[in-house]
Amino acid sequence: MFKVDPISEIVSELAEGPLWDPDTSSIFWSDIPSRLVHCAKITDGQSNSMKMPLMIGAIALTKSDSLIAATSNGFAMISPSGELSIIDEFLEPDVRMNDGKVDPRGRFWAGSLALDFGHERGSLYVLEKNGLRKAAIEKLTLSNGMGWSPDGTQFFFIDSIPGTLTRFDYDVTTGSLSNKRIIVKFDAGSGIPDGMCVTDEGLILVALWDGKRLELYEPDGRKLQEFAV
Repeated sequence: MFKVDPISEIVSELAEGPLWDPDTSSIFWSDIPSRLVHCAKITDGQSNSMKMPLMIGAIALTKSDSLIAATSNGFAMISPSGELSIIDEFLEPDVRMNDGKVDPRGRFWAGSLALDFGHERGSLYVLEKNGLRKAAIEKLTLSNGMGWSPDGTQFFFIDSIPGTLTRFDYDVTTGSLSNKRIIVKFDAGSGIPDGMCVTDEGLILVALWDGKRLELYEPDGRKLQEFAV
């Protein structure tokens, strides 16, 4: 069903938030501690990197050529030339942003964690298209992968340290979450749940950090398959 192949020869210290751009057949990702944003073209293998003044946890496409980014102090824009402009600075000095994604209505969701992985010091934030920010989930430890069902009515979210994959009902009109239920509790010692995506068929693909594999789940949490990487 899936075939795992490397997309670039770039070696990252901590790669995060792969982002596909269908218009250019390119994939973006960040190397958080190195403060780099990488871009690789799938068609010809060409790649380039932009050095940032802040750690970048997640990036997303916009209607312009700029990227929106979740950084070590809040939200920012990155121009095509690599210039970073802060648009919302609100995080404490010992907290940074991690993974993030855009919902079906264009809201940018990104989560935070304490640099020392302090218990329940992270949150999941939503940046509305009008620039307003709110905390959608609080008391997280390591906010990580997220995604929406194909019809936009379900939201899936990973908190890595407790090792949970949680499902919420999602109101795409208001961007609100309800009816929280943990659908997968990952076994300690077998890898830490990290990034994830929801397939076109509504299945959930989870990457296990230090587990050397991907795991595929039904929306109700039933495990279907593993893929070694």
